[in-house]
Amino acid sequence: MKIETPSELKSFWEAHLVAWKETRLSQTAYCQKHQLQVHRFGYWKRKLIGAKKPSSKSKGFVHLNPINIHPTSNISAPSLAVQLPNELRIEGITSDNLELVKQLAGLLQ
Repeated sequence: MKIETPSELKSFWEAHLVAWKETRLSQTAYCQKHQLQVHRFGYWKRKLIGAKKPSSKSKGFVHLNPINIHPTSNISAPSLAVQLPNELRIEGITSDNLELVKQLAGLLQ
């Protein structure tokens, strides 16, 4: 399919961004699977979704305001790990910190 107009180009990338979010693949894996250039995918993601690059001052950290944090007990409890679509991994999830993990995951998507 040859893309002729700016609106066709925008529609092309919008469709890929929607499809990418549904697959839960990393951007790189999705682009490889669909023979897309990763840098163009990133450009259109920023342009259409408005994803912000971290400012030079932020160092990529996110400020969190945790709610209802309870100290963990000394009893060893089973924990879980979550692999996010952007390849970040959150480990040590327990019932004690589940709400905090939900907040963090929401900020990182």
